[in-house]
Amino acid sequence: MFPVDLPPVDETDLTSASEQYLLSLESRPEGHEWFQSSSTSKVQSLMERLIIFLLSQVVERPSQQEALFSLHPRSESAKLLWRDGQAVGFYTVKRKGSLCDSWSSRCYLLPVLDTILVRTSWRRRGLGLKMLSDFCSSFPSEEVLGISVPLSASMVAVCRHFLQLNEDHRDRLYEVEAPGAWTQRRNIWLNIQLSRYVHSGEQVG
Repeated sequence: MFPVDLPPVDETDLTSASEQYLLSLESRPEGHEWFQSSSTSKVQSLMERLIIFLLSQVVERPSQQEALFSLHPRSESAKLLWRDGQAVGFYTVKRKGSLCDSWSSRCYLLPVLDTILVRTSWRRRGLGLKMLSDFCSSFPSEEVLGISVPLSASMVAVCRHFLQLNEDHRDRLYEVEAPGAWTQRRNIWLNIQLSRYVHSGEQVG
């Protein structure tokens, strides 16, 4: 799992670059995996940003042609997950102290896991669990961590499994509304125990 640098790339340039990249894939055989890791030890930051754009806007777009996610903000931290030389998912983080929006001076009071995506063909392999674990371990000095509301049914399933395996995080992980004051936090494990989430067998990873 590698952090993604976010250079000041214009969205028009990003869209153009992604279209060119997709055109280069048209001649590949059916079922060929789309994303391969670089043959060198470092992947260019623009390419990593492009991969996130493709995963969230093209590869996992629903049949009604509506994007699942908004464009990844330049100010947001992200990590790509690679498996067998392929980019199989990513997650984004609102960092503590970062602005909640562009029209107010409110800042996040804790790190918040904002978006998580695992490619459909790679789900049910524990990758969502791995990304949640990586997020929690990335902030060892923070007593409380957040996940953006609302939690999807698949994210609740991942949280349930993670908290069953990691009791020490049960008092640490909260669903939060920006900016994450105590009145805007709800303990995820408590909500699971009180059956406040609609149960679903679907899992994000």
